[in-house]
Amino acid sequence: MTKHINQLFFNRTLVVFMLLAVWFIGAMSLRYFYHQQVSGYKNPINEQINQRVGMLSVLQAELIDKEFSFVGANLRQLGAMSIDAPQQVAAYAERLKNLNPTIWQLYVADSKGVITFSTNPGSQQPISVRDYFTEHIQNEHTSFFISSPRQSIIQESALSIMMSYPIRDSEDKFRGVVVATLKNEDLTAQLGSITKNKNISAVLTDQSGKLIWSSSMYEGLHKSDIYSLCKDHKYLASTELGIHRVQLENNAQCDFQFLDKWGMFSIVAENRATADQLIRQYEQQVVTRNIIILMVFTLLLVFLGNQLLKQIESRKLLAVLNQRNKAIIDAMPDLLLTMRVDGKIIDHEVEDSFPLLVDADKLNGMNIKQLLEPDLVERKLALMAATVKTGEPSTIEYPLVLNGKEYYFLERLTALDDKHVLAFIIDITSRRAAEVKLEWQAFHDGLTGLPNRLMFFEFLNKLIQNYRRHKREFTILFIDLNGFKEINDNYGHHVGDEILKHTATQLGSILRETDTVARLGGDEFAVLLPETSPSQAQRVVKSIVETIKQPLIHNDKSLSVTASIGMAACPQDATSADELLNAADKRMYDVKLTER
Repeated sequence: MTKHINQLFFNRTLVVFMLLAVWFIGAMSLRYFYHQQVSGYKNPINEQINQRVGMLSVLQAELIDKEFSFVGANLRQLGAMSIDAPQQVAAYAERLKNLNPTIWQLYVADSKGVITFSTNPGSQQPISVRDYFTEHIQNEHTSFFISSPRQSIIQESALSIMMSYPIRDSEDKFRGVVVATLKNEDLTAQLGSITKNKNISAVLTDQSGKLIWSSSMYEGLHKSDIYSLCKDHKYLASTELGIHRVQLENNAQCDFQFLDKWGMFSIVAENRATADQLIRQYEQQVVTRNIIILMVFTLLLVFLGNQLLKQIESRKLLAVLNQRNKAIIDAMPDLLLTMRVDGKIIDHEVEDSFPLLVDADKLNGMNIKQLLEPDLVERKLALMAATVKTGEPSTIEYPLVLNGKEYYFLERLTALDDKHVLAFIIDITSRRAAEVKLEWQAFHDGLTGLPNRLMFFEFLNKLIQNYRRHKREFTILFIDLNGFKEINDNYGHHVGDEILKHTATQLGSILRETDTVARLGGDEFAVLLPETSPSQAQRVVKSIVETIKQPLIHNDKSLSVTASIGMAACPQDATSADELLNAADKRMYDVKLTER
């Protein structure tokens, strides 16, 4: 029996057949593992590109919306100021340019396209044929309009876009436009680190695909190069997470968001050339390795040994991939957190200069309940739960006090699975401070710190509305300083400024907290006295006259001014802002004539 078995085993034909069968099984096994390994290498790369580009496209859309909303709000303010307080337009525009580096130029044009104000006095050509001007003429429903990029005549290498807003009076009649020129490279810098990766391009197009802005223009690419990213492809919409995706033929993969408020697409595209090259190299490596394995397997039939070799090689390649992904994450700005929905921090990546509540090496394993105030923790946990439940990304802004200094952060949450979220956190402290400072300057007098004409009219209109609803009367005082011009002429404007500040301080010291004192311009002040009858206001007038007489001691000299005050009451004299102010102004001049 054993002899027959041995003979059968050592039969040449049978041995060759068994070897061929084993070789065929080994070859088929290698082919199967080849596809598995390539897929295991390729799929994580593709998924990471999808997640990265998707997250950056949404983040870019939010930053662009905030930037355009910030510029748009100030254009609206500048347009209103050009009608209500044209003498303040130049100062406001200059402050706006200084606070927002994205704004290159600002100008105002009348209803015929003639420029009435410009931060660049050299550019005074009419704009009646420009696309943004004709758009507002032809379509009265257009609020903001953003034009295609154009090359500056003054600086040929500079590309810019125009953002315009129509000026309309109280009767909704077209009075002109106010325009901001946004320089391409400054807008790119304002968007931060999204466009710093050389493989990533950011693009804005209108609804037809026409280019508005691109982060890569300043790097020497022409408009046609950027435009080719999307012009030959239709936008393919997907309901997954509300993100639109399109795979392009020229080695670029992009995600985009439609900004309905601005009528444009925000696109972030990543060049796949590097990733595809790595995949091809890996495929070639696997093919070469499998040929060697098959040769060794045919000669030695050491399938398990070669399988182990493949596993070792796969681990090495996986380590290279992980190292590459870590390098990409390390290059991203600010703070990236992986958290459970209960608030526990699983992993983090942080920029060296990013402010933290605790040392970075202590973050992993901590819970946000140990770091943040209870109300903020409650808001964030609710937002994380909603993000995981709906699959929709969520955004939250909040302040934190670190080492005695207040910071503001923008945090975006994206669901990874049903138990984990990815938090992308950006420090927006400087932008927040600029917004608060600009808002204060828009409604206050820079010299005295009092409310300016714009805020005065806002308070006055509120009192008028309050009267119409509740029949609560009020009185307005118009104050003009006598002797101020002589002090200015004899002692200089800096002494005149001290007189104005002294007067503002004196007025604030005798008025109620509910009263409002404002500087309208020059040596003119106005006071609002809520729920005050004309007879009661007369006592306030006498007090103001006596108070303003109090001298200011400057360089051992006693300097003083007097006040002529006109009074108007609502409803006795008028029930509209302009009529009330005109009535008080006229009575002030009557008083001034009687005092001479």
